[in-house]
Amino acid sequence: MYGKAYDFYLLAIAGDAEAQYQLAGCYHSGCGVEENDSLAFEWAKRSAQQDYPSGIYFLAYCYETGRGCQRNMANANFLYKKAYDIALSRAKAGDPFSQFVVGKIFDYGNGGVTQNQVTAVWWYRQAAEQGYPGAQFNMGNCYQLGEGVKENKSHAVYWYRQAAIQGDADSQYMLGLCYASGEGVKKDNRKAIEWFQKSSRQGHRLAQHILLRIGESW
Repeated sequence: MYGKAYDFYLLAIAGDAEAQYQLAGCYHSGCGVEENDSLAFEWAKRSAQQDYPSGIYFLAYCYETGRGCQRNMANANFLYKKAYDIALSRAKAGDPFSQFVVGKIFDYGNGGVTQNQVTAVWWYRQAAEQGYPGAQFNMGNCYQLGEGVKENKSHAVYWYRQAAIQGDADSQYMLGLCYASGEGVKKDNRKAIEWFQKSSRQGHRLAQHILLRIGESW
């Protein structure tokens, strides 16, 4: 265990619900730890038991996909709705973590909520402007793909960078891709490698893979 995953672990075992949710994500993706769906499920469950919207949402996702547990759509839909109900009031009060969850629910149309990517972006932006890396990463994706907003590669780079400088491995990887391709920013192979390396040190598998390829061709 290394990088952000270790930091999340220390906070998670102390009972921090956000860290428990983040650690679940690390085990889910294999970022900084060996991929383990069962541990992802268990840490999501601990977070959800504290009525933490992100943890509840992640637990719902586990039940929906059957990762780390037996697939159960009834449980998934119940938990998605619970996450939305808890998050919405907190989001309206300005909590960025809850704004992020409400954005995701509108983004994917979970728990009976009608999918609306424009509304999703509105909520992501509320959280992103308060500095929440997960929301900043999603804002980058929305601008990169033109989902809920008009496609704008330079705006995508802006939001990826905001999250990347806070240590978000996914954003560091995406920023590396932007520099490598010249999308939204002037092409710069050196900077691309630097961002891939930052992401790779945290265990990001795609960054590690692309560094091997770059090492052969650049």
